Amino acid sequence: MVPLTLKEQLYPVKRRLRAERRVTLRIPAGFSFKRGGTKNFGPVVEFFDWSLRNVPVEIDFTGCSSANYQALALVIPYCWHLKQMGCSISFKFDKRTEQSASRMWGMMGGHGLFAVTTDLSVNFKSTDVKPLIAIRNPVDLKAALDRATDFVSKFGLEYQKTLRYVLAELLYNATEHGRREFTWRNHRLNTPAIIQFSWYEQANEIGILVADVGIGVHAHLAQAYPAITSDEEALRLAIQPEVSGTFGRHDPYTNRNNAGMGLYLSSSIVRRLRAEMHLVSGNSVLHVSPSDLTSHSLENTWNGTFVLVTMRLEQSYQFALDQMMHELREQASAEVSARTNDEQEQKHYLHMYNYFGKNADDKQAAISYRNRHLLPAIDEGKLVVLDFDGVETSTHSFLNALLASPIRRLGLSAYKRLKITRAKADIRETIDYVLDDNTSPEGADPSKYDDGDHKSAGAHER
Repeated sequence: MVPLTLKEQLYPVKRRLRAERRVTLRIPAGFSFKRGGTKNFGPVVEFFDWSLRNVPVEIDFTGCSSANYQALALVIPYCWHLKQMGCSISFKFDKRTEQSASRMWGMMGGHGLFAVTTDLSVNFKSTDVKPLIAIRNPVDLKAALDRATDFVSKFGLEYQKTLRYVLAELLYNATEHGRREFTWRNHRLNTPAIIQFSWYEQANEIGILVADVGIGVHAHLAQAYPAITSDEEALRLAIQPEVSGTFGRHDPYTNRNNAGMGLYLSSSIVRRLRAEMHLVSGNSVLHVSPSDLTSHSLENTWNGTFVLVTMRLEQSYQFALDQMMHELREQASAEVSARTNDEQEQKHYLHMYNYFGKNADDKQAAISYRNRHLLPAIDEGKLVVLDFDGVETSTHSFLNALLASPIRRLGLSAYKRLKITRAKADIRETIDYVLDDNTSPEGADPSKYDDGDHKSAGAHER
């Protein structure tokens, strides 16, 4: 019998040590953004552990009996991240049931996830009904846009043109502002972005995911806006015109003539199509819909950015992309012009619709904006201009949260330093009530406001 070499003798020991170090990440039984008829990103984002370094990682699919294709697609860029962090990755599958996550992974072509990062001649071998595409260059981008427009071909040319435009802008953002490099065989390569889309026939809607593991919206915008302190604030700022692009106000970028209109136009088009867009970056989610614009924080984070667009396709809905784009660009031009002029004239300008949506009723967002922007602007002696064009409704609690503390700080001068434009009569009436209530000789009545808001306002005055 030939004696074993030292290397052969040590192999079982290394294998046992490796097994002891292995971290197993189990995809939960239900891995989907949809919870009770609404989108809930928390349970999906909680799966991803970004702290792992230089350990074997096993992704276990066997316990997942119900998954959403877009949620499952996020595992792919996450695995790219793990590999770049020195982790070796293995998968545990169960193909016994038709609806299992293991089979869905195969339909998307997930088994080839590492080859597409280094070989530009290959892409995911996904099925025609559940396409998944790695975006590494203009060829991939065109292929993705062609396949997406095929999905909506029966709904007419305008749907095709519009969807193509929205996706092109989202993919440009992912590849240019979500860029992340890695080294492979002494070469520097870019980590791909991904796009995955699915047609849900019963709901008559298309779901589209664009995802990357780049620097994230906050870090990207901080290059030009270093005062941003949270992911939530960065997401709200990113959809304002001429903010997130190449030639933003501070012009820190160099490579593409993107005037910062991509996310603004995409989100505005989504609203007009009566669709939904969710932007997730870091620990925050921004929801853009026809009726409102809301944001909230997550317990965990997504280290990068992903955008989910859900579009209901209606043959009876008539629109013209060219006319829509013309109107949106005119609106953006007017807003940017007003913002620029107001900066030069010591004014603080806020377009309420673009920041809070058609129904301005998110009280926490109002408090956040008040503390981050309105109170500092008042301390700097600026005139505050609130433009309500496009806002249909706004609640008393929202307007009080936004304006009560600034009004108290200004006193009677609030009537000169706060300018309200293009507000509907009922909104204007509520603002007048808040003004009167907070400038009366007796002061505001604390019983009219909840403790948290009233205490918060008082804290700023001390």
